[in-house]
Amino acid sequence: IGILATVLLQSSSTTTSIVVSLVGSGAIGVNQAIYMIMGANIGTSVTNTIVAMGQMGDGDQLERAFAGATVHDMFNFLSVGLLFPLEIITHFLAKMTEAMLPTEVGDGDKWEGPIKKLVSPFGKLIIIPNKNVIKEIATGKIESCEDYYPVNCTDGIRDYKHCKDEVGLITCNKKSGSCPAFFQNGATKRDDEISGGVVLFLSLVILIVC
Repeated sequence: IGILATVLLQSSSTTTSIVVSLVGSGAIGVNQAIYMIMGANIGTSVTNTIVAMGQMGDGDQLERAFAGATVHDMFNFLSVGLLFPLEIITHFLAKMTEAMLPTEVGDGDKWEGPIKKLVSPFGKLIIIPNKNVIKEIATGKIESCEDYYPVNCTDGIRDYKHCKDEVGLITCNKKSGSCPAFFQNGATKRDDEISGGVVLFLSLVILIVC
């Protein structure tokens, strides 16, 4: 089913998204989904073959295109060839899935990945976006971002309690009460935009280096 769906849709990502949705709704089980995802990875080899055939006007380009497509195919075939028998014999992928699930899940619960748990505390020390900006502009409560400025903390104290009512694009941590490094009392819209640009630049540098 995974192979057929991917061949028809020409997208393993679409097939995977559909399978995940089916598992979430309870239409299929995790064990079935595992084999469908494997099939999707096999089916995606058809897509790169079709792309390679688009180079038929030039023999050299066609040869290089098929070489690249074959590398992709072999990687997927070897991965599935290794994991498929292991899953049939040991069901280790299904067991790993069960181990990662919480014991109880309630309505409205959100899953927080391990990477986010590690990175989020450090990120909040640097900058915290004010999520109310988009919501209040969309609902018409605020006409523009200019209405949030200048930032004004009561008695000049930089914490969530004293700054929560008059913050701009950057806010303070509601849980700990502390404000991030790029938060400024008396900041203008321009100040917050520059802070956001600096953080974006730094995050891109870290992403490229890592």
